[in-house]
Amino acid sequence: MPSTRTRKRPARTETKKPWLVIEEQVWAATKALTESAERTTSELRHLGPYTVWAHLGYRADGTEFLISAFLANPHCCVIAGLAPIDADGILWRHRTMHSDAVEVTTHASVMDAAHAAANEAAQRGAWAAAETEDVQAAYAATPRPVLCEACGR
Repeated sequence: MPSTRTRKRPARTETKKPWLVIEEQVWAATKALTESAERTTSELRHLGPYTVWAHLGYRADGTEFLISAFLANPHCCVIAGLAPIDADGILWRHRTMHSDAVEVTTHASVMDAAHAAANEAAQRGAWAAAETEDVQAAYAATPRPVLCEACGR
C-alpha cells in the first residue's frame, strides 16, 4: 500500500555564481553610462597599444568617455570584452570571447583590463590566432588555471 505522507523538502536558497554578480554590476554600470551620455557611437580606436571596437559616450560639453569595448588581437579577431563594473568607470572587467566557460576577471582600470586580457590571450594561444574559430579553439584547448578561492591566485 502506498504511503500517503509527503516528505517536506528543505527550502531552496539560490546562490548566485560570482561571475553573474559581476555581470549584473556590468549591466547596471553600462546602462547608467549609456543613459548619462548625450549621444553614443561605436568605432575602431586604439587603447594604448591595443585595437578596440569602442562604444563611446559623449557628454553635453563634448567630452567623450568609454562605455565598453571589444579587444582585438593583431589579426583583428576579438579576444575579450572590456566593460565597467561601476558607473564611474573606475573598476573594469575583461571577459574572454568565444569560450564556452564564463570567465570574468575584475581590474582597477580599463588599461589593466586590456593588459590582462592581452596577456591571457598570449598565454592561451588566442593572441596569435588569425581566425575567430582559432581564438575559440585556443581558449578551449588551454583552460584558465583554477584560482585559489582564499586568495584569488
